[in-house]
Amino acid sequence: MLQPKEQLSMYSYPGIVASITSRHDGKQNLMAAGWHTLISYQPAIYGISIRKETYSYNLIVESGSFGINFLPASRSNWIQAAGTFSGNQKNKFKEFDISYRDGHKLDIPILTDAYGAYECKILDIHSYGSHEFITGEIVQAHRDDSLFQEDGIPDFTKLQIPLYLGRSTYLTVDDTLKSTDHLFYLEKNE
Repeated sequence: MLQPKEQLSMYSYPGIVASITSRHDGKQNLMAAGWHTLISYQPAIYGISIRKETYSYNLIVESGSFGINFLPASRSNWIQAAGTFSGNQKNKFKEFDISYRDGHKLDIPILTDAYGAYECKILDIHSYGSHEFITGEIVQAHRDDSLFQEDGIPDFTKLQIPLYLGRSTYLTVDDTLKSTDHLFYLEKNE
């Protein structure tokens, strides 16, 4: 039975951690963000929640852009490194041999091992308690089509997705997990 608690529990985990890339004035960074979401499909808008104190925050604000990268489970070590070390301490791209290419429309790094990525141009920034919520228009999407089925659903025989549990622990979503189809959704849309 549910009981009231004094401290906040992280019920949003397990979840996908986005790898946020940024670049400004010759400096670039990679950070991990557990709090992120697609906000709108038309127009395409994505939001991230980060602290002002992060190295990435100033790069994002000054450049007016950021990248959202989704890495496979084989690269959960990159996600953890990006969330553990500050760009003030280390050049994470060099230190952890993280490969990237330049964005197609914006001056941001896009991780070459990502199965999907977005290039986002800042629309708005709002302060909410300890974090800033930054929304960006997705001006370019990227996807490794070889890892997806024709219907756009990941092909879990080829793609393994890491789900962050907290405390540096990840689950791997792959074809060994059971999926459930909720047919009432299909009935509603027929």
